[in-house]
Amino acid sequence: MEISRHLKPSLNLPSEAPAQVGSARPVQPGKTSREAIGSEALHLEKLQTALSQLPDVDEDKIATLKLAMARGELSLDVAALAASIYTYHSGNDA
Repeated sequence: MEISRHLKPSLNLPSEAPAQVGSARPVQPGKTSREAIGSEALHLEKLQTALSQLPDVDEDKIATLKLAMARGELSLDVAALAASIYTYHSGNDA
């Protein structure tokens, strides 16, 4: 597992507004903007439903890792782990 600082939450600041407007989907011909929004909301709702049905944890991967640990097949370099944690928290991992 790799710890990365590259995934940071984005903020919707006023300076980002022009970029968001340009990336919005155009209204389909024959639909009003209200219909297009309703269509988008329905699509998002379907995606959220599908996402909520996924497990929060990959149980198969956990079982595989537990078995590998029990067999002694996984090694741990404590010094490398400590260095990685230190680098991550000190902000020097750029």
